[in-house]
Amino acid sequence: MTYELYQMLEVSPQASADEIKRAYFRLVRKYSPEKDPEKFKQIRGAYNTLYDAQTRQNYDSQQKYGNQIPDLINQAEEKMNQEEWSSAISLLKVVLGLAPAADTARNLLGLCYIHLENWDFAVKVYRALTKTNPEVAIYWSNFGHVYKQHAESLNKENNFYLIQENLQKARECFQQAIRLESFNSQYYLEIARTYFEEKNYIEAIAWAELAISADSKADVYDFDALFFICRAYLFNGESYKIKEIEQRMISLLPDTEEIKLYAANRFASTGLEVAKVGAKYADINLLTAAIHFLEVAKNFAPNDLDIKEICERVEEMLTPLKEYELIKQDNRLLEGFQRLVAFCLADYFGLHNSDQERKSDLDDIIATIFTATPTNILDSVIRIQSQYPVIHGLNQDLFHQIKQTSEIYLE
Repeated sequence: MTYELYQMLEVSPQASADEIKRAYFRLVRKYSPEKDPEKFKQIRGAYNTLYDAQTRQNYDSQQKYGNQIPDLINQAEEKMNQEEWSSAISLLKVVLGLAPAADTARNLLGLCYIHLENWDFAVKVYRALTKTNPEVAIYWSNFGHVYKQHAESLNKENNFYLIQENLQKARECFQQAIRLESFNSQYYLEIARTYFEEKNYIEAIAWAELAISADSKADVYDFDALFFICRAYLFNGESYKIKEIEQRMISLLPDTEEIKLYAANRFASTGLEVAKVGAKYADINLLTAAIHFLEVAKNFAPNDLDIKEICERVEEMLTPLKEYELIKQDNRLLEGFQRLVAFCLADYFGLHNSDQERKSDLDDIIATIFTATPTNILDSVIRIQSQYPVIHGLNQDLFHQIKQTSEIYLE
């Protein structure tokens, strides 16, 4: 029945708010909850919908346009699933033209603007939504995402203060969401991510811990927060603490192969990502951190050959770097040999920018080495061969040639 709520209150669709209120009080005296509880319930529901201006506007639009509005929203959502954001926006604007108070459509419109990085329009949408719906947590959360993702899109060198401003506004929005839904761990975790973006890893970890305790129970849904803490430890130079988090995860995750494999893949992918950066810069700390992640992955999936192979490969890369750290402190080696070892590591990790650069570097290193006496050169080669076998094995031919040349000079 069209406009049935008006008929229930015995008023016309053009009735003013005061007329609706008077009709309601007149009818509840006639149909009190004691005399007719079912009728009273219907009258009360009709009044709640029609007395509030926004819900009344939504109801009137629904009555006027029937299924047209939900059909348009469904079409817009389908376009969003296909990442056709502009087409979705066009459909949602039609909805809002028909039903200006359709907050569902307005929220979807805001999400489209976020994906298109149209930050000004997205801010306008969520400023309006949170003003008319201050008690809806998801609108505050989405508002926070506008500021957070805007900050992440900016060039860190040229927009430092704008980034800080956006991250602070994001935190304020997420805190409003927490005020409304303090049990929702995602809002705490989003605040943690804003601090991570600022490289304030201590504060990021603290908020991630609040996410874990938000619902007053520890369960599998805390995995993301714990994994986030692992990454924060990595960037804070505390990757050794990852093993502690592993034990907490083991106590939370169900004892099923599917969940264990999921955890293993998360840790393995991060370990591999860190290992690639570590190899790119021949960074012993990053490669050590990668090992921590990969060891946890291996513990969750001990029979996964791919994870095992990656772990072994990273350990192989780590060994020469560990020897290099010792070589840098070895006063018994000629200074030129420390440069030669660095050259061999650059070869091993593929760090030379060009063949010409490689040849130039090697020529300069060899020239420096042969300014020393043949005896000292020979002693350094022998010491590397005996004390640092992995480094020696990176380029045995080169070390052998230097040894042979120094022996010729001694004859």
